[in-house]
Amino acid sequence: MSPVGYFIQGVEPWPAETVFADATLAAPNNPPSSNLRMPQAVVGDRAYVANGRYLYRTALLTAAAWETLGLVYDFGPGVVITDLTHYQGDLAVLCGTTRDILLFGTGQGAVPAGTGQTLQAGVKGRHGTGYGGALVYGDPTTKDADLLKMTGGALGTSILTRPLDAPIVRVARLGGKVAIATRTSLWTLGGRPIAAKPDDPGVAGDQSVPATWSQDPGPFFTNGIWAADDDFAFLLSYGGRLYTWLNNHVQEFNPSSQRDGWRAVGLEGRNCYGATVAGNRLVVTMTNRRGDTETWAFDGSGWWQIHLAPEGGGETRLWPMHTGGAGNQDLVLFRHGSTAYDLYRMVWRSVSLHNLKGAAEFKTSLLDCGERDKLKAWRKVGATFAAPEVRGNELSVDTVFVALDYSVDGGRTFVEAASTGGLTLTAGRAYELEATLAGNAAASRWLMLRVRWASVVDWAPVLTGCWAEYELLDAPARRRRWSFKVQARDGAVQRDRGRSVRGGRQLATDLWAAWESGATVPFKDVDHDAAPNVRQVRIVGIAEEVAKPADAGRWGESIVALTLVEV
Repeated sequence: MSPVGYFIQGVEPWPAETVFADATLAAPNNPPSSNLRMPQAVVGDRAYVANGRYLYRTALLTAAAWETLGLVYDFGPGVVITDLTHYQGDLAVLCGTTRDILLFGTGQGAVPAGTGQTLQAGVKGRHGTGYGGALVYGDPTTKDADLLKMTGGALGTSILTRPLDAPIVRVARLGGKVAIATRTSLWTLGGRPIAAKPDDPGVAGDQSVPATWSQDPGPFFTNGIWAADDDFAFLLSYGGRLYTWLNNHVQEFNPSSQRDGWRAVGLEGRNCYGATVAGNRLVVTMTNRRGDTETWAFDGSGWWQIHLAPEGGGETRLWPMHTGGAGNQDLVLFRHGSTAYDLYRMVWRSVSLHNLKGAAEFKTSLLDCGERDKLKAWRKVGATFAAPEVRGNELSVDTVFVALDYSVDGGRTFVEAASTGGLTLTAGRAYELEATLAGNAAASRWLMLRVRWASVVDWAPVLTGCWAEYELLDAPARRRRWSFKVQARDGAVQRDRGRSVRGGRQLATDLWAAWESGATVPFKDVDHDAAPNVRQVRIVGIAEEVAKPADAGRWGESIVALTLVEV
């Protein structure tokens, strides 16, 4: 399913998708892998992405068409790039313990493109971000993994250190501050480096050397216990909130909310293969419970599935990359073990550079019409398409295929109810697709509807609603019921051929008492010898007749009419 919301008015097929075979990722370079995270950053006039020891860049952000990735630098055997970020106009490359932090000029910095300059000898980092003219990062060594470090001065001539509560696993920006995720807590850091006074010991009048940082990091939430290796696979700010992967869910932290802590926002799976913010959407790639790879886009109110690759039936998509608009594309999805990747245009640019997808589908949730306990016969289904403006090429002669399907088995299988293969722009501005279902075709408690688009070139009808008509097959509770008369008299013969020790008056009194109290009593039917079942019943109706009302208190004989219902 990959439509996108047309504000609150409807949905349309989205985003535009193409496949690009990139020879740069071929041997001897290693193709992308699910076992190796690919960090990325947009710095200056290009987007950058790393894969193991290799650093790549896109064409200029202003380029009209996508181009093969350019190899910027090969760090050599044993080096693994762990993070990329901007720093004072340059690109800072962090390589964990395998190499010192390296800076690359992007056209705006002092270092020429294609060469690198060490930030400072012996200074290494695993995850970090540029903030306030400084580089804020975590120490990559095991013994100091809980140390947060901040640079100051020209090219990081001074390193400031702040201890946190646990190893640092991700660094991001949130609300004008730095957000730091450790294995137990979330911290924020604001402020700036403050230069030392000329008379401070060892400064000798050099005001470029910072003596301290104006604020200390402060914890604002404790996560609890580290749960899985891919917890905090990403940490991103979107729409003023912080998002991450935690406990096999995409979780949201809203600093302005009264509810403390992470809140699951509707996406769960086995593993997460990264996320990014592209085309004004939060994009997350993961594997679901079955092992299929799913890529979803979040607009702040709901999730839209961009891509689905069945387990064993398609290459695993991973490490979504924000392109900065290079080549008029917005998103890259790499593939495990492949030199090909998927390009997505998520933003409308022009009639020829649109964001419509050639084929897409929209599925509803399970519909129960507010009566999920009742069986329904679904009589009619429909879908409406409408838009108050032309959504696409006004001169388009393309004919679009649309179809409406339904499912009564929870989406396992769908049956086509109606379709049209020649919908034109003129007719598609306001169109309704509907079908009457056969009497025995669809009976279930729940219904799912699916709308499919195909043959989309440069316009598509906007889906504004799906509907269904139904009739309740109201089946009342199935309970046994008996109606009969009882002879209440003295010396009544029982089933065992003995005589009852209770008189007729007592028998009638006991029956009236059971009816009045609503008591549950055991009952043996007349066929008990053939089917020895003892059923629990209640008396719901009772009436008594006597031969001579004047003798009712004198003689213990009457006829009692009973109505019993199984409990």
